Amino acid sequence: MREQVPRGIIQPHQTRGDVRETCDVVVMGSGAGGAAAAATLAEAGLDVLVLEEGAFHRTSEYGANATAMFSALMRDGGATATIGRAPVPYMEGRCVGGSTVINGGMCWRTPEDVLDHWAGAMGLPDLAPAALDPLFDEVEATINARYQDPGSEGGNNEVFRRGAEKLGWKYQRNKRNQIHCVGSNECVTGCPSGAKQSTVYSWLPRVFARGGRLMTHCKVTKVLVERGRAVGLAGTLDDPHRRRKFVVRAKAVVLAGGAVQTPLLMLRNKIAPKNEHVGRHFTIHPNIKVAALFEDRVESMRGVHQAYQCTEFKKRGILLAPGGIPLMFTAVAFSDFGRRLAERMRDYHHIATGGVLVDDFSSGRIMAPLGIPLVKYDVTDIDQEKFVEAAGLLATLYFAAGAKEVYLPFHGYPVLKSVDDVKKLHDHMPRVEDTEYFTAHLMGSCRMHGDPRQGVVGPDGQCWDLPGLYLADASVMPGTIGVNPQVTIMALARLIALRLADKLQRRAAA
Repeated sequence: MREQVPRGIIQPHQTRGDVRETCDVVVMGSGAGGAAAAATLAEAGLDVLVLEEGAFHRTSEYGANATAMFSALMRDGGATATIGRAPVPYMEGRCVGGSTVINGGMCWRTPEDVLDHWAGAMGLPDLAPAALDPLFDEVEATINARYQDPGSEGGNNEVFRRGAEKLGWKYQRNKRNQIHCVGSNECVTGCPSGAKQSTVYSWLPRVFARGGRLMTHCKVTKVLVERGRAVGLAGTLDDPHRRRKFVVRAKAVVLAGGAVQTPLLMLRNKIAPKNEHVGRHFTIHPNIKVAALFEDRVESMRGVHQAYQCTEFKKRGILLAPGGIPLMFTAVAFSDFGRRLAERMRDYHHIATGGVLVDDFSSGRIMAPLGIPLVKYDVTDIDQEKFVEAAGLLATLYFAAGAKEVYLPFHGYPVLKSVDDVKKLHDHMPRVEDTEYFTAHLMGSCRMHGDPRQGVVGPDGQCWDLPGLYLADASVMPGTIGVNPQVTIMALARLIALRLADKLQRRAAA
């Protein structure tokens, strides 16, 4: 039986002409923040309309063809990157469900020391651990955060675990938002089994159950402002037959386009032009990949994407993790070309892949000169020292697990043949410019702060400079957190939405 489109989803062919709608709250974005906020508002009895720029895709449409899936599910086909000393590619979901459709599904709560800092130094007491714990509980229950079923981890995770155990390093099992994940390791191209509980399967059904609606193919270009207050959103409806316009008027506006798209929209609309924090304090929790060759077959694409994380060096801002990488991306780990690369890739089934994540020392900036998106970020020399140290640590782990060779993401650097080679890494420090980075954790470009002079939104998520405009996505995070951010994003979005719902209900009762 063909999978049905949820009743609450409205696609272009279901409307005619330019679209005009009214509602209590209009939400831009259906990812981690937007969907959690929309569900909270709808369940409070408010009329909610979600605007999603991308399309709705059925589970049956997801597949292992990375090129086709990247084009269908991601902004710019997954070819987005920051500019700076070295480009850092990043992924943004552009589909119903946003980046929750293409992430690895890891579920970690914000570390308590981070929350303590936010509550104290940032003037946000409602973000203290005790205050957020109930929200974390709700988020984890909604998205089914749980450990993998035994036997679904796969060889790539097992060699990582084996190496950590032999070295006596602390590691933890990952909770992931999944129900009986089969370990197909196709997370970044959309889960083909429907096991991963993206917002399509978790938060959005709650929106639709309460009468909320979601319109696809709606690119928001304008925040409507009247008498100094946000009163709606407008933009273009990407109809395949002809481009149309839409206008949605609402009592409150929620932006949840993510840490890049939310500040870009604000900058293009000249919202809070005197607030120097719009687009700043942007962190990415950058990472690099490491590969290792083993005598036995590893089969890195059979098993879950990431079942463990090594937290031995967390206090130094270093996180080690396995991560299955498709063949087309594993090939980039090698400096070989042509026949030599083809010969090396014959060993693909014996290659384990993993990554290193480093807490940002500095931050970048989102800009829109002449309306053109510009994402600026520089990896610092301090971060680079940690990357080199961390790459050596992951190489040591792989050698402890029995690796024959280890390949690093530093251009021109020789293959490591033994643990003794690791010690030579610092003799010739690889440059930032010669390192291949990546990230999927974009945060903090419109940060929340208790002081209107130090942030873009207040503790309730409302823009300090524009009443009626709320932000509920990764952009409001007050700083980097050192772990996968989706649980944090959802908890903050729910907190903001609860505050907004209470305000609107009290206004209606007055």
